[in-house]
Amino acid sequence: MNRLKLFLPLFLVLLMGVALYFGLKQDPHQLGLTQQDKPMPEFIAEDLLLRNKTFSQQDFTGHITVLNVWASWCPSCKLEFPFLQTLRERPDFKLYGLNYRDNRPAALEVLNKLGNPYIRSVYDPNGKLALELGVYGTPETYLIDSQGIIRYRYSGELNQEVWQKEFQPKIEVLQNMALGGSS
Repeated sequence: MNRLKLFLPLFLVLLMGVALYFGLKQDPHQLGLTQQDKPMPEFIAEDLLLRNKTFSQQDFTGHITVLNVWASWCPSCKLEFPFLQTLRERPDFKLYGLNYRDNRPAALEVLNKLGNPYIRSVYDPNGKLALELGVYGTPETYLIDSQGIIRYRYSGELNQEVWQKEFQPKIEVLQNMALGGSS
């Protein structure tokens, strides 16, 4: 029995090593999406820019939506703003922001300084909507179909390569589905 106690620390270290090995093999950009194929959660929130205007889940229906979760305190969010600017005028979807756990004046300062890539931004200072969406951190980007159903989530900074690989094909599938085509 005493010999077994001697090997217990070694066994625990080996077990932790195996867990770490498999954890490191996971792609952090492909985190599980608990809301996959479910409607946007019901919510009412303020517009970041227009305090007297509100958002609800209804704003995400009738068109394909790309919802980008961002914050003024997030360096990666600021780095992806130039790429997001290139997406703003695309006719195949609407680009919205979700300002996450942020201070309104700081968020507005970032938009004024870097340019506002969003049609509108949901202001979520307490992270309530983000929590319901399953946000792990910033930046994250969600693809929502025209029925308001969440179809995809990407965790990490958007750029041209990620867009072409992850989003563009999925948007084309959603457009074909909306037109009655098959995927």
